[in-house]
Parts: sequence; structure tokens; C-alpha cells
Amino acid sequence: MNAPVFLEELKTRVAEHPFLRHPFLQMVSTQPVSRQQARTFALLYYPHILRTRLYQACALGVTPDENIQAVMTEILYDEYGNGNSKRSHMEIYRKFMRALDISEEEIANPPITPEQQGYIDTMMRITQGTDWLAAIGVAGIAGEWPIPPYYRMLLKGLRTVPGLDDDALELFIGHIELDIHHSHIVEQAIMPYLETREGQESLWRGINLNLNARLVQLSGLQREVFGASA
Repeated sequence: MNAPVFLEELKTRVAEHPFLRHPFLQMVSTQPVSRQQARTFALLYYPHILRTRLYQACALGVTPDENIQAVMTEILYDEYGNGNSKRSHMEIYRKFMRALDISEEEIANPPITPEQQGYIDTMMRITQGTDWLAAIGVAGIAGEWPIPPYYRMLLKGLRTVPGLDDDALELFIGHIELDIHHSHIVEQAIMPYLETREGQESLWRGINLNLNARLVQLSGLQREVFGASA
């Protein structure tokens, strides 16, 4: 199939992946979330937020195409607040943590679950590997496409937390529109490489590895936020 048809099929695969139907997302989007549950989530998700830009930088580093490099550079520039350190995505997330009265010591020493560590290891391995198109798939497509529906579900729960307003939740709100834009520019840049079966298989390999690792990541969050019996 040609590249545009393949991309449309790929979007369906991503939308139907079990990651977006994980019980954790069903729970967080259908019931009130306590302040303590939100604090637990915020701390455990922070290592993920801290490393997203590193995966993107690694993918940029292994990519030979300068147009794709430029797109990944734009995405990284957004991550770093477009030159304003107070507006970096990491700092905006820390605003969320501080709204939950998480201390600076806790922020400096966030726990990492085994499931989160597995996600980190998968992302670093693929984005530093020899299959550069899989690296773009794992960091440039799977890191963008699923985020709008994912964060909409998180917001349903986080907006029920006492003391949290939309300013505190800016990281999640802002990424819904931003990641739609990022998805579009990555799609345009990689289109020439999706006319072959080899290119299509490489891209899907990266995307699928990311989504499968996210599935495991959410299982760890479910256990820690809602309890082992959830």
C-alpha cells in the first residue's frame, strides 16, 4: 500500500491498541481521584516526563535525514520551552507536582517502578539502535499520536482532585493540541520512507514497542495508585 493509505491504517492500529483501553485509564476517567492518589501518580509519572526529551534527542541523533532532524529539533525546542526554562515541559509538570504539595526533596528523588524502568529501557534501546525509522516510530510517532486521547482520559480524573485547577494541569491540557501538531509535522517528514514495505515495517516496529511498553507502564501505575486489588 502507498504511504498515505499506510498512515491511515496505522492510525487505526494505534487507536485500537489495548494501551488506550487499559483498566488504569478506565478507572482514572470514570471515578473521582483523591489527592493522595494524584500525588502518587504525579511522582511515579515524573521519571517519564523527565526522559521524553532524551528519547527524542536520541532519535534525532540516529536519523540521517535532515528534514526529519529539523522536525525533531522543533519538537525538542518545544520541550525546552522555546528557550524559556520556566516554560519547559519539565517545569510545567513540576507546577502540577507542587500544586499537590510534593516537596522539592521528593521531586529530586522520584521513585521508579519496575514497569517504568522497563519502559525507559525499551525507549533508550530503540532510540539508540541501528533502525533509525523504528527510532522515529517509537519517539516521534508513538510519543505523539496516542497522547491526545490518553491525556483527555487522565484529565477527567485529575480534574476531580481537590485543589487542582487548569493552571496546575497545564502540561496535560497543552499537550492535547501540541501533540496533534507534532504528529502532523513528523508524518510529513517521514512520508517518503513509507512507500516501501521495509520502511512501513520499521516504523510499525517502533510504534508497537512503545505502545506495548506503555501498556506495562500503566499496569505499574494502576497497582501503585489504585492498589494491588484494583
